[in-house]
Amino acid sequence: MKRNLSLILALVLLLTFVFQTIAFAGDVSTCNNNTLSTSTSFTISSVGKATVTYSYDGYTNIATGATITIVLEKRNFLFFWNEVLTDTVTVNEERYLDALICHLTEKGTYRCKVTYVISGTAGADDVITFEDTASW
Repeated sequence: MKRNLSLILALVLLLTFVFQTIAFAGDVSTCNNNTLSTSTSFTISSVGKATVTYSYDGYTNIATGATITIVLEKRNFLFFWNEVLTDTVTVNEERYLDALICHLTEKGTYRCKVTYVISGTAGADDVITFEDTASW
């Protein structure tokens, strides 16, 4: 009798650990295949100069290049955004740093979207996005 009870308790404990592992496995964040880090900032000065600085650092001997798309939009009405500027940069380097400067002509709220698509030899391309708003 004691042996059967011990086996049942051991089975219950084992199943509990298995179900916890399955339940929490979806919360684990995935790592990028080719990218160590990205850094992006969006600012507008008091005279209407919008600056987007962007950079990425790929894994050494893994990252082979990137396509970086920058979209600057101005808010019109409550929910509508009109495109002000689009720029696409294609890079064939492991690391890259640059800035985009745009002199705005109208005051308002602006949104900046930056999408990095970083290629490499470690698997599928990494797609990393950034979005921020600023007003002038």
